[in-house]
Amino acid sequence: MTQHLTHGGLPDGMTRWEFFGLIESARRQLGLSKGAIAYLKVAISRTMDEDFLAGNICSFWTSVTKIAAQAELDRRQVARIEADLVERRLLAKTASDHSRRAGSRRDGKVGHEFGINLAPLIVRVAEIQAAARKAAFEKEEAERLRIRIKKLFGDLRRLGSDGAMEAAEEILPNRRPSTIHNFERLKQVTEALEAVWEDFSAEVSRGEKSHQCDISPALNTSKENINKTCRVAIQRDTQPVRTTPAQVALLASKPFQELIELYWSAVDNRGLLSWRTIQMAARDRADQLEIKSDVWQRQCGMLGEERTALCLMIADRNSERLDGYRVRDAAAAFIGMVRSEARQGAVINSLLGELIGNAGGQRNGA
Repeated sequence: MTQHLTHGGLPDGMTRWEFFGLIESARRQLGLSKGAIAYLKVAISRTMDEDFLAGNICSFWTSVTKIAAQAELDRRQVARIEADLVERRLLAKTASDHSRRAGSRRDGKVGHEFGINLAPLIVRVAEIQAAARKAAFEKEEAERLRIRIKKLFGDLRRLGSDGAMEAAEEILPNRRPSTIHNFERLKQVTEALEAVWEDFSAEVSRGEKSHQCDISPALNTSKENINKTCRVAIQRDTQPVRTTPAQVALLASKPFQELIELYWSAVDNRGLLSWRTIQMAARDRADQLEIKSDVWQRQCGMLGEERTALCLMIADRNSERLDGYRVRDAAAAFIGMVRSEARQGAVINSLLGELIGNAGGQRNGA
């Protein structure tokens, strides 16, 4: 029996308490109650470090009464938590419901046990790591969404339209995104408010244009206005990007690829790689390259997140090259590339095509 209750161990360098930290941070993603976390904390405290090494038995045989006292739960809660964790294949129960729990150790290793075995939990460490990454992503993204919601309420208020504010307050009556703790709910509220903004800002804009036609104002021929007008026209005529998220991942530098791998698990659940994953990874890579967040936001405002991420990927990858396309400062090259793309257009596609060709040549010459 004990042979089947051994396990392959935790990843190299991970301690049992780091493992518990991942479980705790991913509680909601794993569907665990606070009581289950309190129970697992007691469970892990009743084990030893060597229990988590490959080939060993990781088990404890503490009585329900003692677990309840240490976890500050009642006996019935402990019984329900154990039954749920066993049913979900996160634990294995090796003692019957009414038998006395017991076990022994020899040279620090569990020899036999009749209690609760943690092998099923350890086996799912990769799943738990992915859930923890997803939790970290959702926590960061939730803060961004709350800021976005506050800004949308401010923008809608400045429209001076009672109808706009009424529509917004139907979506979030208290106007306080801090009261929303569910990530999916935050996304829904943000998307709904953005739809309200698009509808009412367009309506106000149409009204302003009609009014302006009546009064026939003089043309604004200032240099600043001409530059803005030209830049908008260029962005409208920008050619579509001729690549896919998967190809971007193949072309990216190794540090960029590591970030893509992280968000691929957290955002896409290791399914089809999305542009959202590329954008999130690019934002983190920009931070690593010491590109300030306000600078990054300005570049995204000029080109959009997708094309800005591509500029960063190309500049970052070219900083590793030794040929004529090498750049010494990836951050500076990135900013220059964004400006060129906003001014001229087609810069990304041209550099992307060259990078693809260069990568292909390296593979063929290998």
